[in-house]
Amino acid sequence: MATPKAYGLTGGVATGKSTVGKMFAALGAKVICADQLSRKLCEVGQVGWQKVKDAFGAAILNPDQSLNRQKLSDLVFSNAKKRKKLEAILHPFIMEEAQKQTRTYFDQGQGLVMIEAALLIEAGYASDFHGLIVVTCRPEQQIQRLCKRQSISKEEAEKIIQAQMPLSEKEKKATFILDNSGDLSATQAQVQIVYDKIKPKADRVQPKWN
Repeated sequence: MATPKAYGLTGGVATGKSTVGKMFAALGAKVICADQLSRKLCEVGQVGWQKVKDAFGAAILNPDQSLNRQKLSDLVFSNAKKRKKLEAILHPFIMEEAQKQTRTYFDQGQGLVMIEAALLIEAGYASDFHGLIVVTCRPEQQIQRLCKRQSISKEEAEKIIQAQMPLSEKEKKATFILDNSGDLSATQAQVQIVYDKIKPKADRVQPKWN
């Protein structure tokens, strides 16, 4: 009988983590997106929303009391101390929920679960997984993709990227590296190779988060 496994799926902003996650999901893995969990935990009245509001004040709220994510992003990316404060607030809640969902999937018989999150390594969770998949791309592509996705300038994109751990450092922690610099078919081929190596099969690996 296969032992269920949990893998971390990470990389830099705009390197293509979500695209790769969808490819793994299409092959049969369950992918839990940390950003989606964060949005849920920060809905009005939820524990994350309350703690963020208490920490940064009503100025980061919209008129309907929901978090203004753009204001919050602008605030923390211009101040390393505030960024770390926000991360310290949200990361424990996000990972607790991710682990809860992972255990549920394991109980349902799912053999492979991935947690997609940009800051798994920075937040100290890399060792919680059976392995770590790091998605990379060329630096100039990362900047171009981020500018296009968020409609920001090159300077703003560089500032956001520089606030994260360099991709070269993340690669050193990786079990597998997926280079998303080429076209989708090239990325898909790499995903298939990795999936074939880690997909559920009879083994003696000790389960985590059970």
